[in-house]
Amino acid sequence: MSASTPNNPIASNEEGDGVAEPIFAAPEDEPPRLVLRNLPFDQSRNIIQDEHNHGTTKIGRLIRHDFFHVLLQLSTWRLMLLMLFIWTFLVLFFAAMYVAANRGHGTGVCNLGLPGEPLYYYSAFAFSLQTQQATGYGLPNSSNAFFEDCPALIATVYFQMTSSLFFNAFLIGVIISRISNSANRSVQCMFSKKAIVSMIGGQLRFQFRVFDLDSRHPVVEARVKLFAVTKDRPVPRPLRTLQPNDELGGMLFLSLPQVVSHHIDSYSLLHPPVSRDPALTDEHHGPIYHHNNHGLVLRQADSATCSRKEVICSICGATHSTHERWARHVEYMQMMERQEDFPTEGTHLSISSQEVNVDRYQPMQNMAVLESHYLDNISEVICVVEGIDPLTSGTFTALYSYRATDIVWDDGAMFSPCLRVEKDLFRVDLNRFHGITIKPKGRLQQLSLRLHDSFFRETEAEQGKPIAIPDRIAEEEDE
Repeated sequence: MSASTPNNPIASNEEGDGVAEPIFAAPEDEPPRLVLRNLPFDQSRNIIQDEHNHGTTKIGRLIRHDFFHVLLQLSTWRLMLLMLFIWTFLVLFFAAMYVAANRGHGTGVCNLGLPGEPLYYYSAFAFSLQTQQATGYGLPNSSNAFFEDCPALIATVYFQMTSSLFFNAFLIGVIISRISNSANRSVQCMFSKKAIVSMIGGQLRFQFRVFDLDSRHPVVEARVKLFAVTKDRPVPRPLRTLQPNDELGGMLFLSLPQVVSHHIDSYSLLHPPVSRDPALTDEHHGPIYHHNNHGLVLRQADSATCSRKEVICSICGATHSTHERWARHVEYMQMMERQEDFPTEGTHLSISSQEVNVDRYQPMQNMAVLESHYLDNISEVICVVEGIDPLTSGTFTALYSYRATDIVWDDGAMFSPCLRVEKDLFRVDLNRFHGITIKPKGRLQQLSLRLHDSFFRETEAEQGKPIAIPDRIAEEEDE
């Protein structure tokens, strides 16, 4: 059986091509964040920190097919200055056209200038400005408003009015799109400053908390996705979510604080690579484990609930969802084969008790090993929350990330309760939203993990220092 695992990514041009061709020159120092924390309360502006280096000429040929959305990505003041420049250019351009049209028909024909004098540019500018805005004419020298003797001037007025019509429509579209842009709506999606890795129901889980500040208007179709960025190959790769279940779309109700959980199982990128003893995985011994996922992102929780077969018996080929069920199968078959005096070779009797040992195939639950693996191999975990703003019906995306220093590693870590009932309403206590509680051996130790401004306060536990159980509590537990 091949020992390749999903935790050993190959740096190649495409997923699963198996060609060991490097696509990334790893920096000597720690890779930078893809998602910066550059807003108050350590939140993010939801901008990915990457750039391209193909040159403006090649990219310009491509983005000209989508110039409208490129314009919308400009900052508001730059966009307004650009629109003002285009509008002023049109006025100046057609002012020059009026000067040329009046000069081409001789002095006094179009009657745009003073009697016996040519049309000066500043007068043409005023005429162009009136035409651009369609404010009505105060024509000089009692000239005919229909310009029967000056067809070139009529054509110029026509083209200016047409260009003004299209420009006004474009300007209104840009302003409406800019005002109703829902991208900034993501700022109100608040993520917990710290993530936690803790033991829940026998599973080590990576967890963080998220909440929508505009809770009175629930976000429509809110969903969450997780991606891990490794240091040797900084291409975000998906992590499966356990709560909410990603098979159901990873739906969230952001009007109340939600905890998102990822099970660090043997398939997770946050889990150290799974190694198998070759003596236990040949064609006559031990189970065939599906840790070669063939490019798929799997979850062991699906096997535990019988949604997927994970183990194949190397003797009879029977498939089982978990190793425990395979071990029971082997125990039963060995009992039957002994009664029938089956030979040892090629039967279930050839499987030793060491191979059936369930503990050999369980996911790693050593917190120190997991933290070390994260420090050495994972750059950051990117959290993506998507939803639709109910007021403008626009889609937005909120981004956040957690590095090793942003994670509390403790078996008993949990988020502090921040939701309480007051008379006839629910109230979210943002003073406790970022709080983390450590539960050492049945006793609660409250840690004030809060932000450093006037709304939150930061403690030593947040500044990357190890979180330890006080000696007094440890002595009481030893007793």
